[in-house]
Amino acid sequence: MSRSDPTPDVPAGPPRWLLVMLAAGVSLLLAAVLVLLLGAAGVDRIGPVVFVVVLVVAAFVGGWLVRLVAPRLPAVRRPPRA
Repeated sequence: MSRSDPTPDVPAGPPRWLLVMLAAGVSLLLAAVLVLLLGAAGVDRIGPVVFVVVLVVAAFVGGWLVRLVAPRLPAVRRPPRA
């Protein structure tokens, strides 16, 4: 076993699928807030290009936020397999 391998008793943190789902949820929430802010600013209609820009910005910000929060999340402990 090399030094770069994690030790078996140290939990690796939350599973990757959980982080991906968290990032997707945060991104969806941010996209909804951005669309609501556009509506509050008086924008009646947005074109498809603006909608895609809102989705891309929300995805980048959501992923960035989850990367910041991920090290602080508790590890998921699974029972040992029998």
